Amino acid sequence: MASFAEGVEEFTGLLPPIQRLGTDEEFDCPRKHGDELVTCALAPDGKWFAWSLGTRMVFVVQTQSDKAGCSFDELKKRKIGEKAEWNKKCLDCTVGVTALEFGCRSSDIKWHSDQVHYKIVHNFPKGKIVLAAGLSNGEIKLWDLECGRIILLLQDHKAAITGLSFSPDGSLVLASASKDSSVKLWDLTDDGNMFKTLHCEHSKQVNAIAWSPVGQRIASVGVLKMALLWNARTGTLERRLENGHLNDVTGCCFSPDGALLFTSSWDTTVICWDVQTGAKRTVYGHMFPPPRPIFAGGVNGHEVRGVTVCPDGMHIASVCRDGYIRVWNIFHGTNPIQKAALRDARAVHFSHNGFLLAVGCQSGEMNFFAAPMQTATLQHRCRLTVRQCIISGDGCAALRALVPRKAAQYLNYADIVT
Repeated sequence: MASFAEGVEEFTGLLPPIQRLGTDEEFDCPRKHGDELVTCALAPDGKWFAWSLGTRMVFVVQTQSDKAGCSFDELKKRKIGEKAEWNKKCLDCTVGVTALEFGCRSSDIKWHSDQVHYKIVHNFPKGKIVLAAGLSNGEIKLWDLECGRIILLLQDHKAAITGLSFSPDGSLVLASASKDSSVKLWDLTDDGNMFKTLHCEHSKQVNAIAWSPVGQRIASVGVLKMALLWNARTGTLERRLENGHLNDVTGCCFSPDGALLFTSSWDTTVICWDVQTGAKRTVYGHMFPPPRPIFAGGVNGHEVRGVTVCPDGMHIASVCRDGYIRVWNIFHGTNPIQKAALRDARAVHFSHNGFLLAVGCQSGEMNFFAAPMQTATLQHRCRLTVRQCIISGDGCAALRALVPRKAAQYLNYADIVT
């Protein structure tokens, strides 16, 4: 395995995967020619996993529930090749599935439905796990996984759904992105009412969206070479993150405290942005030496397909067209600390505890790897907590005035190696 740069540690920790899931073996559903993995999602409780090959079918597996606390993270304790037992479901959406996301009702927060005076038909008790499936015709179907039936059909988009994301406040507010260049917000506890449309400055399709961890902001990225930050409550555009990428932006995700935004692009890079200032903090390259702008703006063979952030706030992982998975420690410079070859990887997700890394491949096979683990310092844990509480620019300014200069610099991620 060729190293990315001199002195970079080889990523042997990911190979081979702890567990593999494929439609051929698990569901007796052979993949047809042209079918390839399009999207996958892991439930907040870690017990459900779903993926789609772009066809009308969604494949769902659940860890056996007879063991208390059993979740996908338990796979890390298994020996390589030791088969896990699954509860399996196959959901027929009748139309091609292009996006998936799990949601869970965990709070009584209401965005606007206190003003609604009609009877609510669909009730979502706390702890209820639902699966949203975005379709190629612009519809979104919401599934009750316990009974395997559709409970809501959301219709307003004019083109295929490209991204789905539930608000992290547990309110079951769903954000959806589409090729029709818009982002829409839906309140599932209000029978799926579409109550806000963000008419993006994306003149073409939106490729991905992400909520900030406290639910204050939504990030959207698309075919234009920038990311947009929106105020989720008011629907107003707060900031454009531009002058960074040289090609279409393919993915985005926030750090656990919402202070940093990571975006991936076809230009061979992942960029770390400061959410408060809009400044570009770090560029993680996937091609060495970096390509010239004319090549980065076109087909270059090292297009980055997606990026995900570990819940520890220290690691990110990316999948690239060159056939490598790369894991980066944002405090250890711009070279990947670990990497592994996995041909035609399409999607990557850390589990919600950060123990596993799920990677979907073009073949439709899901691979689960033991993620690199590192004990975070107490300082870093405190920073995550403080920054998660300070969500506004005024709050950050007041914090800088109250704490010593070095402490303020640390809270502002001055230790990120650029």
